[in-house]
Amino acid sequence: MGKIWKYFGKANILKPRVIAHRGASGDRPENTLAAFELGLQQGADGIEFDVVNTADSALVIRHENALSGTTDVNKRNEFANLRRSGVVEEREISDWFTEDLSLEQVKALRAVERMPDIRPGSAKFDSEFEIPTLREIFDSSFIEGKILVVELKRGTHLSVLKRTIGELTANEIVDSNVLSKSVSLVVESFDLEILLDAKKQFEEKGILALYFFAIDSTKIVDVDLVQLAKEFDGLSIATHMLLSTDTWVESCHELGLEVWVYTARAENATTTIEAYYEELIQTGVDGIFADQPDLLRRVLDERG
Repeated sequence: MGKIWKYFGKANILKPRVIAHRGASGDRPENTLAAFELGLQQGADGIEFDVVNTADSALVIRHENALSGTTDVNKRNEFANLRRSGVVEEREISDWFTEDLSLEQVKALRAVERMPDIRPGSAKFDSEFEIPTLREIFDSSFIEGKILVVELKRGTHLSVLKRTIGELTANEIVDSNVLSKSVSLVVESFDLEILLDAKKQFEEKGILALYFFAIDSTKIVDVDLVQLAKEFDGLSIATHMLLSTDTWVESCHELGLEVWVYTARAENATTTIEAYYEELIQTGVDGIFADQPDLLRRVLDERG
């Protein structure tokens, strides 16, 4: 593979590409500027981050529109009356949601570790970092020459928008100086309509990007790879799909699609770290989203 990267001047980059998943999320609270910068310092080729919107249509970086898992909102008395019932990924929960808060209110929050029991080292940094905006990532100096994987999230936060999240994202790119930083843009979503709209918006504004459709818990026989190859440049699939008997990598490569896998987490290793990553690498996958990109980079460097 790699031919689609010629447009970005990255035809010679070695695979698999190492993508810091929500930054170095094994070491810092996820989706923070500190996590993104650390992930790149640890040797990642790029960073992945999740985009949602606020009540006033600002684009901020959170894994989902529900806030209690990754911020200190439940400790903020001024927001106590905003807790309500809502649906996230087909689950009804009681939480605080980005679509109910303004950008100013979101900026008053601080990020916390989502899995403190298994990542106490990251939890030590709880409440130190702001919730970043998409523009703040684009304005950061550490992204120079890197891959930026922009995941557009589906959810009820979209209901407050007058324009699509794809259009808002494209506008942020045009209004910023991110394209002058030699970045490679990858747009990803689990929602087909969101991804198709983003592609339309980007192309209308002349923004060069690759488009990856993300899927989970799906058999290859239930996916129209031929049609997906006509629209997109790659697929992002779950580790259990990659390691199944389905021939994802071979079948996608035959159609010109890249395959990236999420999520490599060192905590999931049942034997050694090296064996855990090696199993993923041996599939021929083109990119790996990693919570500890330094460990994956070390394994890749040691195997030459």
